[in-house]
Amino acid sequence: MGERGSVTLENIIIWPVVMVFMFGFFQFALWLHARDLAHGAATSAYYEARLYDGNIPDAQAVGRAVLEASGGTIEGANVVVTKNVTTVTVTVTGNTALIVPGWPGSGVSETVTGPVERFVAP
Repeated sequence: MGERGSVTLENIIIWPVVMVFMFGFFQFALWLHARDLAHGAATSAYYEARLYDGNIPDAQAVGRAVLEASGGTIEGANVVVTKNVTTVTVTVTGNTALIVPGWPGSGVSETVTGPVERFVAP
């Protein structure tokens, strides 16, 4: 009779820990997906901005369109494009969606930099 109720006590201790690890794993997977999506949006915006006649508003619109097509994986997303004579830099920032309300959100930031198409006389 000394071990009566020990299984219930073990379940009270073990299952909350298992649930925290499980939800933590899913939140981490969602963060990885958001990073990949932010990189894809930044790359798409970069390819639009790097064109010879490309401009910043069109590049930002392309980046936002990629993010909107994702269905809200990144909350509060922001696409920043800077362009000078030789390079374009696109940065996409935001926060991942949360599985459990109240958990701290994870920030996502991806930057793509590359050259601009330009005509150079031979």
